[in-house]
Amino acid sequence: MLLQPVLYRARYAMPMSTPLLENGAVVVQNGVIVAVGNYADLKCRFPSAIYHDLGDVILMPGLINAHCHLDYTMMRNQLQPGISFTKWIQGLNKIKFSLQEENVVAAMVQGWEELYSWGCTSVANIVSFPGLLEKLPASPLRLWQLIEVMDIRGPQQGKEGLLIAESFFNKNNESDGGEKIKVGISPHAPPTTSQELYRGSAYLAQQYHIPFCTHLAESEEEFEMFMQGSGVLFNFLKSFGRDMSDCGFQTPLQALLNNDLLPRGALLVHMNCLTSKDRELLAQRGNDFFIIHCPKTHRFFERAPFDWRFFQQNKYRLLLGTDSLASNDELNLFSEIQLFAATAPELAPEEILKMVTLNPAEALGMKGKLGELNAGAFADMIAIPFSGKKREAAEVVLHNKNFPVTCRL
Repeated sequence: MLLQPVLYRARYAMPMSTPLLENGAVVVQNGVIVAVGNYADLKCRFPSAIYHDLGDVILMPGLINAHCHLDYTMMRNQLQPGISFTKWIQGLNKIKFSLQEENVVAAMVQGWEELYSWGCTSVANIVSFPGLLEKLPASPLRLWQLIEVMDIRGPQQGKEGLLIAESFFNKNNESDGGEKIKVGISPHAPPTTSQELYRGSAYLAQQYHIPFCTHLAESEEEFEMFMQGSGVLFNFLKSFGRDMSDCGFQTPLQALLNNDLLPRGALLVHMNCLTSKDRELLAQRGNDFFIIHCPKTHRFFERAPFDWRFFQQNKYRLLLGTDSLASNDELNLFSEIQLFAATAPELAPEEILKMVTLNPAEALGMKGKLGELNAGAFADMIAIPFSGKKREAAEVVLHNKNFPVTCRL
């Protein structure tokens, strides 16, 4: 059924893909944007549209969280910052495997409600318990449920993980990009995932045309494990019976790139510890991958500064994420934006805002549909109060400290 169009007028409209509009307007019909432009022009073009004057606000696309673990929402303040990565994993696992199903479901709901309250309208979520997804209620977010697979306990674990993932994909991977729940695959990380499982995951991503995401080059302990064949993480994982023959001679990034285990368009999370050889390899692949940085998690582990300049200089598209409440104290993308901006003062606010709008939309295969106000895009919009000058608008959005109004039709 074709509904009557609705015209939203705002002091400023921030399409992201085109310049800021003063006295802007967006016309929406059946949840999709049909026109964006000057209010007076659109009022003439759509005289029968239902009219909503949002007043002195900046109307912009809803934010996209490129990396989150909603499963871990109940872990807020349970793990202390500054501890070693291996101790953090041990603490996380202790909590994770003590949970009942209803705890995980409640945590995911609580997590997406917190994200939504802060203007996030889409999220790429890593799922540790795919069997629980059918028990979830409807979400206000557009959810990409990226099924996590690993085989730290042996090949059978990986095979079973891929079978579960493929079964879920067959049930849920609808062709219509408007579906709220979409799917993807996430081989966890090189320390916990064999090359064979990476290869199987890449095959599924390409077969089903879905996002592929992995944690990579995350910690000094991971780096020591692969480069030196030693260290606390090496010893910890060896105790599980992991085959350690891939350790002692190359970085985790080199192991994946040299064996062609990262499909084009892969979402690479963290990317903190890189050698000069790693950088040489990455410099040749600047348009192939998306890099996801989680500023508050980065600070939680007291890591060395994230080298965003290297990625920008080599034409990588940067995305921002909240990660989980096991290494963060809130699910608020504005906080992530602000912390990142403090480390990148030379970047224009508009460039940073692309990391939570246009760039993640492209990474999820939703360019033109999410992350912008444009004809044909979904009407996932947020409004931020502002009555100042046009040149200050992007800066105001960047430093927003208040809950925005979410306008989704």
